Amino acid sequence: MKAVLDHVGTAVQDLAAALAFYRDALGLEIEGEEEVASELVRAHFVPVGESRLELLEATAPESPIARYIDKRGPGLHHVTFEVEDIDRAAAAIREFGIEPMGGVQRSHGWAETYIRPKDSGGVLFQFYVEEEPHEHPHADDQIAHSHEYDSTE
Repeated sequence: MKAVLDHVGTAVQDLAAALAFYRDALGLEIEGEEEVASELVRAHFVPVGESRLELLEATAPESPIARYIDKRGPGLHHVTFEVEDIDRAAAAIREFGIEPMGGVQRSHGWAETYIRPKDSGGVLFQFYVEEEPHEHPHADDQIAHSHEYDSTE
């Protein structure tokens, strides 16, 4: 399975303070804010070389990011790799003896699968590929994204 690091998700308690650190102390550019109401999260991407950091802040106490911070404190939430073929990636994970969390999920031109932290030494891994929406016309529109997972599982 060929994979390229896309981004590293970091749970932060105070997005403004985190952005100030990355921008002012580290001199990094900050991309625009994205709020995903359905996931109760606000995010900013910070380009670093060929990949990015994703800073995630909960917008409500019941957010998976808020629960993550309550259990583990701020810090690494997930690592995301882009792959060429999501079904081959899931098969490779299974061949290694790990059942991908949630199977392969497809929606809105995106397909993904996960490895649980308990199966990977404590890190939630996400694998994804962009797909043409017509490739899988019966894709589930209610897939869970990395922000929705409690990566302490």
